[in-house]
Amino acid sequence: MNRSQLINELAEKTAISKKDITTILDAFTEMVAEKTKAGDRVFIPGFGSFKPRLQTSRPARNPRNGDVIQLTPRTIVHFKCASLLLEKMNK
Repeated sequence: MNRSQLINELAEKTAISKKDITTILDAFTEMVAEKTKAGDRVFIPGFGSFKPRLQTSRPARNPRNGDVIQLTPRTIVHFKCASLLLEKMNK
């Protein structure tokens, strides 16, 4: 499911306009980015949590020419599903 499909499906299941859903989704994305950039964990009960994680420097291979390069350390966002979401998926 992509972004536009998510917006359309949420609009169908709720009485909220696509424009308002887009605004909410943009605000949510921005808020998660701000909080994880600050080093905070964002936890949504029943859904999961977004947590910043430091990815260390490591070697990688360029698939086009096979050259080995060294990737610089960076912060990534790790998502962990809540157990309730996993239970609903596996019913």
